[in-house]
Amino acid sequence: MDTAFERRLQALEDRQAIEQVITDYLIAVDDLSSVDAVMQVFTDDAVFDMSGIGYANIAGGPAIREFFDGVFAGMSHHAHYATNFSLDALEGDSARCRTHVIGMGVTADGGDVLFYLQYHLEMRRESDAWKIVTFRGRPLMPISQGADT
Repeated sequence: MDTAFERRLQALEDRQAIEQVITDYLIAVDDLSSVDAVMQVFTDDAVFDMSGIGYANIAGGPAIREFFDGVFAGMSHHAHYATNFSLDALEGDSARCRTHVIGMGVTADGGDVLFYLQYHLEMRRESDAWKIVTFRGRPLMPISQGADT
């Protein structure tokens, strides 16, 4: 039986699960200890496009893993904060959403970075879990980079 109530409940559960994927990603990135934890939020065929802030547009799990191996090696600290979540589309096993992110970090050589982005995500449900298919970061403000003095 597929009632209106069941559809509304499923939409609420899906929204919460999609937001949790973003949280899981940010916690894993900030932890800087497990690229495996980062990779759990992506589909095998995912695209990770941060070309809007000068990074590469990367396709596929192995290439995304290699990117994060480099990020983890090059950073000593990370902190990301997400806000303004918007679920733009939810149809069956596909979704599109956005969230604003403030990110900061300290590089392994003592430099610092600060950015304000909007993540644009396309999601897909796989085996009852939501995962990121397309991840695009678009700058909201210029990136600030410098060295500690």
